[in-house]
Formats: sequence, structure tokens, C-alpha cells
Amino acid sequence: MSNSTTHAHIGAHTIVEDGCVVGYRYHPDAGPARIGSNGIIRIGTIIYGDVEAGDFLQTGHHAVIRAFTRLGDYCAVFHRVVLEGLTELGDGVRLMAGVYVASRSRIGNQVFIGPGTILLNDRYPGRSDRIEPRGPTIADEVVVGGGCTIGPGVRIGARSFVGAGSLVLKDVPEGMLAVGSPATCRPLPDHLDRPNNRDLTTARYDLWHPRCDLPEDARW
Repeated sequence: MSNSTTHAHIGAHTIVEDGCVVGYRYHPDAGPARIGSNGIIRIGTIIYGDVEAGDFLQTGHHAVIRAFTRLGDYCAVFHRVVLEGLTELGDGVRLMAGVYVASRSRIGNQVFIGPGTILLNDRYPGRSDRIEPRGPTIADEVVVGGGCTIGPGVRIGARSFVGAGSLVLKDVPEGMLAVGSPATCRPLPDHLDRPNNRDLTTARYDLWHPRCDLPEDARW
């Protein structure tokens, strides 16, 4: 098994495992992918040309990052995550397994999105004469729990927390807790009214990184 990185600029000390494609030529005029230093791109990942990612990028197995996606430093795009292109991620964004991010979505800094969450960009797919997809905008320091659906064009304000399994179809103001289907908002309880943990959002390595020393209590 080998990988393809001939159409990519990859920074120092970034690991590209076998079976990856970095700089996939989706079009004859596609530009190269540009990946920062000290990252790890795991088996099965496909990163299109015209993608730009900062330092300490981590991908899981079979992640897909399509063209014109911009990722800041310390981003983690884990197993089977799909970034559909024309998306923007700030620094310290963690997308857990199975997250789907529709095109024209924006995610701020220090954001955590739990497994299986879906960000949509079309309110009436296939039933409208006007095709103007617009994904959600998620501000800084937001947590979105697992299994959520965030509707097209929805804005989630800074420091908000979206509970697992929620269906969010309306904007969430800054500093609110959104829960339910459809989600309703109330002020954050005191124990959640705080910035996201930097040990999580700016972690250089995950537990399975070859440069990570397994902690003594790693096993149950």
C-alpha cells in the first residue's frame, strides 16, 4: 500500500500514512493541497487540492476534506468525517467520528463537535428553483454534542452548548444551552459557563499518535 502526495506541500514532521491521497486532482486546474507541520494524516484519508490546513492537523481513518476548505492550527478531523468543501474552520476545532459538514459552513475557534452530528446547507433540497446553499455558522468556544442536526443558515453564538441529539433550526444566542427536538434555549448553567478545555482543543497528539506516550492509566 502506498500514498499519493505529489500534488501537495506538506510541512515538516507531518506523518502521512499509507493509503492516503493528499492533493487529489479533482479538476485539471486544481491547485495543490497545503498542509502544515507536525500533523498526522491517517490511512484512507483523502484531501483534495486547494485545501489549506495549519499545523498539528490530525485526521482519522477515511476522513474526506474537499476543495477550498481552510483549517487553522490544531484541527482534528476524525474517522469518516466529511468536509464538503468551501468550508472554514478556525484553530482548535475537533470534529469527532462521523461528523458531516456541508459546504459553505463556518466554524470558529476552539470548537468541539460530537460524533455523528450533521451540518446542513439546504432547507428544501431538490425542491427549490433557487440553489443557494448556506451552511451553519458556529462561533468560538461552542460545544455541539453527538448526534445533533444543525439546520442550514443557523448561527450558534459564542460559548453556547448544544445538547446531544438536538435538532437546531433557529439561531442560538451567545452563551446559551440548546436542547431538544426542536431545540429550545435557556441560559447556561454555571458549570458549563466557561471556555472549552484547551487540553482538548489544542492537543498536539491524540491517544493513538505514534509520538504520544501511553499514560499508565490508559487501560481500564
